[in-house]
Amino acid sequence: MNDAEFERVLRECTPEVLATLVRRGGASGDLGTAEDALQESVLSAARQWPTEGIPDNPRGWLVTVASRRLVDEWRAGRARTDREQAIARRAPSDAAASPAADRPLPNAQDDTLALMLLCCHPALSRPSQVGLTLKAVGGLSTRQIARAFLVPESAMAQRLSRAKARLRDVGARFVVPSSEHLGVGSLRRRMCSTSSSPRATPRVPAPR
Repeated sequence: MNDAEFERVLRECTPEVLATLVRRGGASGDLGTAEDALQESVLSAARQWPTEGIPDNPRGWLVTVASRRLVDEWRAGRARTDREQAIARRAPSDAAASPAADRPLPNAQDDTLALMLLCCHPALSRPSQVGLTLKAVGGLSTRQIARAFLVPESAMAQRLSRAKARLRDVGARFVVPSSEHLGVGSLRRRMCSTSSSPRATPRVPAPR
């Protein structure tokens, strides 16, 4: 496995893995904590994959490793008295179990959509929305995003950090809105209304 192949697999996998990790934190999942867990799994992959090869399901592998980091974080941040309740609330038993290596991730498309909508929360400025989406959903590095915005990497890192803190402050939720909230229902009704309305018969000019 060469570096280019490793980077390609990570670029394809990390957005869905990050979305899954945020979902496992509940509707109020912390994007920053999920990103830290993802980075730990990427470092583990960088150590193991070059010698052991890329697993059949790299997404499931990354989710498994990152989920262990999340559980460790949850346990370290809570006393024993409320730890079990907190973990039960934020990681239900059916969501806490990572998928087997030969199984695709469930709800991957819905999770990615919810992650994109979280990054585009109206409490964020437009530049912060774009930068956070490129980072979390697009899988770009902070350096690549800074280059696109023509700003120093340190400035972009601070902007992304402030954006994630802002999401925590406003209690942004990791959910997929209903089709009505997204405007899909009204769009569908307009399309149906248009298709069912009588159409005028085109006029054919009389021959001369």
